[in-house]
Amino acid sequence: MRRAIVLVIDGWSAGYLSPYGTAWLETPALNQLAAESILIEHATVETLNLDRLYRSWFRAAHPLAPDDGFDLAAALASIGAACHLLTDEALLRDAAGSFELASAEFLPCEEPKSAEHEDDTELARIFAILCDWLGSEQGDELVWAHARGMAGAWDAPLDYRRSLAEEEDPDPPTYVTPPALRPTGKIEPDELLGLSQAYGGQVLLIDTLMEELLAAIHALPTERQPLVVVTSSGGIPLGLHKQIGRDAELPLAIYSNLTQVPLLIRLPGAAEGLTRLQGLTASSDLSATLLDWFGAAKPTRSEDPTRSLLQLDEPGRDRTLCVQGDELYLRTAAWGARVYGDHQCQLFGKPDDRWDVNDVADRCPQVTPLAIDLAQQTRDAIQTGAALPELPEELTEGL
Repeated sequence: MRRAIVLVIDGWSAGYLSPYGTAWLETPALNQLAAESILIEHATVETLNLDRLYRSWFRAAHPLAPDDGFDLAAALASIGAACHLLTDEALLRDAAGSFELASAEFLPCEEPKSAEHEDDTELARIFAILCDWLGSEQGDELVWAHARGMAGAWDAPLDYRRSLAEEEDPDPPTYVTPPALRPTGKIEPDELLGLSQAYGGQVLLIDTLMEELLAAIHALPTERQPLVVVTSSGGIPLGLHKQIGRDAELPLAIYSNLTQVPLLIRLPGAAEGLTRLQGLTASSDLSATLLDWFGAAKPTRSEDPTRSLLQLDEPGRDRTLCVQGDELYLRTAAWGARVYGDHQCQLFGKPDDRWDVNDVADRCPQVTPLAIDLAQQTRDAIQTGAALPELPEELTEGL
């Protein structure tokens, strides 16, 4: 019997997870999950548009790739594996209706308010259903659970965010609806502190709920444990680059704090635990991984860069490309490049400048135009289904 859970928590950046380097959040359950999993160090979502991302996931291709009719859910159904969608995000209704899902359950969302107990939060509803599913025996199945997460109500009990405040700190904010604005002036330190405490409280909530989910998995014999994938559909800005929150009415510049997401893959019995993959990975690789896990055929394409992350000996990608409106974010092993407007570019040295703080485009005149050209040529190649252009040697070498 082959089963799998994919848990996507929207708005969760890799920067707020201890195994990715965060020192100020104590998350023992998430740390345990990471220790039992294959941890993908550099996972990039290929768009922050939720509808396009899900169509990409279920088409097993980059969002810009030509539509060839492939359907992940149909491919799984053809080998007897049912694919179910569970979500509290109404924006996924159109995408869900485009694929041959065995079922789609949409959980209603009420007026947001701080919960008295973690079991009363939006996230807890999804975790509870997953725990119940673990005890069932329905044959080969994939449960794809998408939580609004950080893009929904910040409704963890207020004690969670209070636990992150020092004695001399001001009281953490009590808002439940995440703020969204584009400050023109300096952001006050107390405002940034409150944002991180409120957001961090939601991460602590995830950790509490993950403890229960892991306990339910550990209670099963290894042969009944599912493949578990935990990831995100993109981060939320918390003041970096003069951006707070995501809102459809506000402009959004894409940087690595939004595009780089956690990606943890736990095999039954924690096989391959403590494995850390350093190569570049794109969101569409998740689809190839699921097809591999269930033994379903991948789409037949002349040019297909997707790869199963269960094949640990395969090298990572040489680049990833996130597309958001007219903006492109190109990532190679040595560089991150935000390409926007009329041949404008911000350039960041990788992997040291993890969150794109130090723009070195003016200091690297030999690299910047190559990054612009490669981002645009890669976009064009993906759109036409052609082979990707060769990576210039200058974009493989760091500062």
